[in-house]
Amino acid sequence: MQQAATCPYQGGQAGFRPYFSPELYATLAAARRDEPVFWCEEIGYWVLTRYEDVYAVLHDGVRFSSQNTTRPITPMHPDAQRILQEGGYAPTGSHSSLDGEVHRRIRQSTSQVLNLREFIKLEPEVRRLVREALERLEGKREADLHTELHYELPARVVFMLLGIPESDIQSVKQWAGARSVIDFSPSTYEQQIEGARNLAAYWQYCTAMVHDRLRNPRDDFTSRILALRNGDDAVMTLSEAINHTFGVAFAGHETTTNQLTNTFRTLLGHREEWEALCADPSLAANAVEEGMRHAGAVIGWRRIALQDVRFQGVDLPKGAPIMLSLASANRDESVFPDPERFDIRRKNARRQLTFGNGVHFCLGAPLARMEMKIVLEEFPRFFPKAELASPDPAEHLKTFVFRAPHALPVLLTP
Repeated sequence: MQQAATCPYQGGQAGFRPYFSPELYATLAAARRDEPVFWCEEIGYWVLTRYEDVYAVLHDGVRFSSQNTTRPITPMHPDAQRILQEGGYAPTGSHSSLDGEVHRRIRQSTSQVLNLREFIKLEPEVRRLVREALERLEGKREADLHTELHYELPARVVFMLLGIPESDIQSVKQWAGARSVIDFSPSTYEQQIEGARNLAAYWQYCTAMVHDRLRNPRDDFTSRILALRNGDDAVMTLSEAINHTFGVAFAGHETTTNQLTNTFRTLLGHREEWEALCADPSLAANAVEEGMRHAGAVIGWRRIALQDVRFQGVDLPKGAPIMLSLASANRDESVFPDPERFDIRRKNARRQLTFGNGVHFCLGAPLARMEMKIVLEEFPRFFPKAELASPDPAEHLKTFVFRAPHALPVLLTP
């Protein structure tokens, strides 16, 4: 909050509410037009709304730091900090929050395991998991796609990559979910205590897995980064190996779960687009991109200015906390004609920034794209008449970083 006193204060975009709601996009459209850079007192961040500015910051690791990308919204209570400390929780920084040489060193190793060439090998297994999940829904008239399809499926895929057994999926999913509440939402004391316990348990699980792979290597992510490390801390320390096993198990499924639900809600709410996809499954890949553009699961990402900077005539001082509004950039009229329209044939949908861009571009993006494409190819074959149940509450986690829905009730066979 001190930043407002030291920055050339713009007054804040009238009516702007940073936490996700369906009204967010209209407010951001007004901001792009009238006040594309503004201070939001509610969250204590400068907000950038135009595509050109968001893109420029994502590509600039000299003037901007990513160290605040996973900084808790609510400062951790000492009781929660004590639980984490006693549980051995000692993160060294996620891919998204590392800068400079450390980021380059870690990414050089992990990108040898997380890349399109390796993900393509998983395609037959992913398609099998998708079909099995859809077969379990057959015979039902109604289902909550978020909990019955999208919640577990991406976790099964990434846990397969990590070598986590199916018997542990529910526990690990629960532990990983605690990070969303602590890092990206305003949290109560009770939520922090529960979240700290889950994070500590999750960290201990990843620690045990790393030490097991040291003794018993397998063909999985952790074993392969340990092989690349080959005992050399200059490549990656053991703590960093634990940290990135921890990080991949979280980042590899939460966003995909939310994106699938957002895309399906949008598709089923636009019957012409849904029927076009049912008639032509080859549209699935572009439908994935348009879903991420129009209803992206990541609506904002954070940076810190490392020097005085200027955007759209507004001066931001060194140290300024910045919120990159991906939700706004993805609907910028200067890049996407008629941006409020959902169009699965949109020619430049792939320019969306939901996965980020630049050196911090999401390593798991090719895997997430493949998973979602397969789901959009297979689901219409099973349930072409599916439609949104009425009423659809469309409730979401309170966060200005994610568009994270709680449910998606759908009539499978109206």
